[in-house]
Amino acid sequence: MMREEEEEWRSVHEVLLIVLPYLHSLFELLSMTRVSRSLRDAIRDETALWTNFVIEPPLSSRLTDDILSEITSKSAGKLKTLILRQCLRVTDKGLRRVVDANPLITKIIVPGCSVLTPKGIMECVESLSKNNHKLETLHINGVNGFTKQHLLALSTYLSPEGTIDVEVCPKCDQVMMIPPCSRESCNQKQTNERKCRGCWLCIPRCAECSVCLVAPDTESQEAACGNDDVLCLECWLVLPKCRFCNKPYCTIHSTRRHEIAISDAASRPSFECEACYYRAGTNPYEVDYQI
Repeated sequence: MMREEEEEWRSVHEVLLIVLPYLHSLFELLSMTRVSRSLRDAIRDETALWTNFVIEPPLSSRLTDDILSEITSKSAGKLKTLILRQCLRVTDKGLRRVVDANPLITKIIVPGCSVLTPKGIMECVESLSKNNHKLETLHINGVNGFTKQHLLALSTYLSPEGTIDVEVCPKCDQVMMIPPCSRESCNQKQTNERKCRGCWLCIPRCAECSVCLVAPDTESQEAACGNDDVLCLECWLVLPKCRFCNKPYCTIHSTRRHEIAISDAASRPSFECEACYYRAGTNPYEVDYQI
């Protein structure tokens, strides 16, 4: 009987090793290290699993320069993709340390990393451009202080097909992200003529589908995301809502939901938004970075 159990576990272990490269983020990878000691060791020693580094909430708030350097070192200098979402404790120095140790990075995506500066980003991109290596993707929305001159300089360091997620807003003349509008009447017009073409500060938009909310007959509802985020009525109706305040999260902020276990199997999944969750005095959920 013991032999059968061992063989069954060995088969499961082999399947898990096949699945590992398809895990989306560091959160998922760290969760897998808790399955067994052998799986933890396999994850720690497999360099290929660390070439794409994705950190997002809820781990973002705990990521520091030292932790970032330690974990990315597991790629042995072969890191290709670096995605840091809303990592408010990562500095220019920490980002530069990772870039210098991984000269083959092709994607840097740091939305909401507001501690970073244009100077720090520029130095990292310039460093990667040495030896004829150029970035393919650069997302810097939420890093404040970029100017037209910065964008012009950055374009010389990106590959010809490279993409950057910000541009000069035609309404406020600031470097911001300008989302595409999904409203059919807007898309029928030329890009330069579209009245709703502008950044999030200049044009009110649905936090879920980015449709403009400037039309007089457009209805909108408040989202649970915070920062005055709103949703068009169509998106608000289909998104799951907090069981207390009846506000939904947009897809991007859905990781903030605190799922509630329902004993009745026939009941629909339920959650509490962050505001209601902390108002109830529940301790926040934490995950350990150690592996």
